[in-house]
Amino acid sequence: MIKVKLQAKRLEKQLSQEEIADLLCMTQSTYSRKEKGITKITMGEWTKIAKVLQVEMEEIYEPAVCEKKLDTILQNQYKHIPFYLQQQIDSLLKENIELEEKLRSLKNQ
Repeated sequence: MIKVKLQAKRLEKQLSQEEIADLLCMTQSTYSRKEKGITKITMGEWTKIAKVLQVEMEEIYEPAVCEKKLDTILQNQYKHIPFYLQQQIDSLLKENIELEEKLRSLKNQ
């Protein structure tokens, strides 16, 4: 699934995938696959991406464990997910991440 926090921060910084990819010494297509969650982002790459975006890694990092479980479930049930459903899923995942962050900050207060 799409790395929502990473994508949002990149867009906030007004950087294209190609610009980020160049700074990370990879092709735009390789970076795109990583941002879409198709290819795994290593911890070293998360660190480099955070440095390029000038943020703490925690601001963009999204573990792949939950996403893999969801992907497996969806792939087993549906071979092709209609685009509008994928958009809704991505939106819900983003909202879930935001709510988890709010909850975490409330617990820290």
